[in-house]
Amino acid sequence: MVSTMRRPPCSAAFSLIEMIVVMGVLILLIGLVLFVYPAVKRNVANAKAATDIKSLAGALEAYKTDNGGYPQDATKTDTLDARDMTASQSTAPGSRYAISSLYLYECLTGDTNDNGVIDSNEAGKNYAPDFFKPSRLFGPMVNGRLTSVQYIKDPFGNSYGYSTAGLLLEQEYQAQLATNSNAPRPATNSKGMRGYNPTFDLWSTGGDTTGNPNRWIKNW
Repeated sequence: MVSTMRRPPCSAAFSLIEMIVVMGVLILLIGLVLFVYPAVKRNVANAKAATDIKSLAGALEAYKTDNGGYPQDATKTDTLDARDMTASQSTAPGSRYAISSLYLYECLTGDTNDNGVIDSNEAGKNYAPDFFKPSRLFGPMVNGRLTSVQYIKDPFGNSYGYSTAGLLLEQEYQAQLATNSNAPRPATNSKGMRGYNPTFDLWSTGGDTTGNPNRWIKNW
């Protein structure tokens, strides 16, 4: 009688070394995702801010066509200079950024009482009806409804900046040329500011509150 030796069945379980290798790979992948995700998220927000700025710029051009000029206020937009890094460190409600942004919202929507809707007694034209949605506006919410707009919100949750400091400089320079064709171009406007564009400056600080313009998304 021939006897046969039985082999032990192969174990389907992972060995300790295999488990350590698998865990190491998982930890590496998780670390890679955690490292890459913030950069990807920031790039998406930057792209969205750039699109927002183009949309707002288009609305501003339509506003100029109808009204003969861009939204401009001596205390709200002429006094904000994009070159002022101190101002960029605060974009919260009540800041110079928020004040200029709210003024821009009012001019482009006709919502002069800032309640988030165009009331029957408000005759202003909405130049960007598809843009101004609650997700792009900041203010208190009641029962899921925005009740008081405080500023136009960028993808980082901060206020967009809107300035006509460069426009004021250009206006004052042209006024000087009207009486003196050799008048030198001043370095700043009468408020001591100069901005960047001779039309308007529109920008997002890109989530930066340290005054670092390298992170900004802007129209200059």
